[in-house]
Parts: sequence; C-alpha cells; structure tokens
Amino acid sequence: MSTSKPGGPPDGLPEPDSDEIRQMFSNRETREAYRFLYERRSGPLPTMGEWVAEAESVLGKANVHTQRRLRDVRDYFIVSTRKVGSDWVYQLEGRKTDAAADAGAKISPRLQAEVFTVKGRFCAMCGRGPADGVRLQIDHIIPRSWGGETTVENLEPLCVAHNHGKQAFFESLNPYADAITRAIKLETPWERIGELLIAMREIGNRVPAELLPIVGLESHKGDPARRLRDLRVVLGWAIRVYKRREGRATVVEYELIEAKPWPPEGPKEAVNRYERERKRRKAAQRCGDDR
Repeated sequence: MSTSKPGGPPDGLPEPDSDEIRQMFSNRETREAYRFLYERRSGPLPTMGEWVAEAESVLGKANVHTQRRLRDVRDYFIVSTRKVGSDWVYQLEGRKTDAAADAGAKISPRLQAEVFTVKGRFCAMCGRGPADGVRLQIDHIIPRSWGGETTVENLEPLCVAHNHGKQAFFESLNPYADAITRAIKLETPWERIGELLIAMREIGNRVPAELLPIVGLESHKGDPARRLRDLRVVLGWAIRVYKRREGRATVVEYELIEAKPWPPEGPKEAVNRYERERKRRKAAQRCGDDR
C-alpha cells in the first residue's frame, strides 16, 4: 500500500488530471482508465463491463484495446481483482514501489545480448536470422499484460514479421486476459490449464483450443490435449468438447462441467503414478499373452 504525501490525497495517489499522470500515460484512454479506477477506489468497485461502458460514454468508442487499458494502469499502480457475486471487480490500491524500473519493461542491451547468447541469433518461429537478411527483435513470450516478466526465461528472438504477427494474435486474445493472468503463473501445466477452465467458466465462456498451449507453456515439449485427457481420465474432471466448422477451419472449444480438488501429492505425481500403473498392467498383460 502507498503512503500519503504532504499536500496530496489521503492515499498518496496522484490526481487524474495531474502532470504526473500525463507523464505516466501518453494514451488518453489509459488516463481515463486511471481516472475511472481512482474515482471508484472507495466503492462501489467497478467491473470490466462498467469500464467498457464508461469508455464508450467518455471516449465514444470501445474495443478489445479498451479492456487492456484498464490493466495497463498496473504498470505504475497496484490494481487488485476479486470476485463479488458473479462479477470480477477492480480496486486501485496504491503505487507500485518498483514502478519506475518496471514501467515499459525496458530490455537492456546486456539482457538482449544474454537472450541471443542463450537462445541463438535466429527467429524462434521460423529459424531465420541475420544471415538470411532478417532483422531480429527480442519479444516477451508471455506478454507483460498477462503477468509475463522481463527475464531471459520469458524472452525470445523473433523476426519482425513473426513478432508483429504474434502481437496481432495475442491482441485478439485480450478478452481472455484476466483468465490467462490468473492461470499462467501456477506451477504445473495441469494447474494452469485447470485454472483457465475454472476462470472461463466463472465468466460464462468456453476455452478456445488456441489458449491451451499458451497457458500450458509447453509448446515445444508438451501436449495440451494430453493434459486435458489427464484432467479428465486421471483426475476426474468433467470437460465438454465443442467442435464447429467456420469456413474451412474447425473451431474447437472446451467447457468445464465439474472440477475436482487437486490430489494431495499434486497433479504431476498423480499423473506419473497413473502412467506407471498403466505400464505395469500393460506389461503384465503381455506376459500373460506370451504364455
């Protein structure tokens, strides 16, 4: 929590029309998002839907970027979320003590060099690099707006074309950003995918299949469909699958019907035990067939 400054408001937060806020947020929509949170910080706490309606009223427009602006306030301020009834509400609580260092998440030349050294001087998506006449950019694997950090582990080289394509794709997923943020920092892929299913059910949405590898964080070494199977078969979750045709593409979505408590030993060990027992039964069956 912040402490008040002499002559400032009781909670130490800058006034929405102050020069400090204008310096922090060059985008007017983000400044209006801060104003909205500031004016409602003592209650009633606002929902995302109320912010979208406010943006339409004040700015005459609202789109997927409008939802992101409310979260952009977190670059400098602590904004908490919690569930009240069937809605998630937002509360402006104070300043971030590390906001100056964190704002913009600048990737220093040293960190860029470390990323290139550890992960190579080629695009993580297409494999091309400077030798092919391609310029590389360092990109956050998990966007900062979804809880990603500016660390070597969460950075990768991308060519300009794929970096722009990825940004456009992730922008299309911004309506699900709150659910992704809730899930993405959990320890195991089963917990991350499970929490995503829970969060999406709470807001009345199904989970698009393309969110699973993003939240599972296993795009190069894991199988999100298998993690779903583990949730259903091993851990007893009830998950419904929906498929429909859109042009030549098949759209796949998942809906959580019932979640089960996580096993005391954790989902990873529960799944490993299930696989050991399955292999033992299969080996015993082969031995029986050979007799």
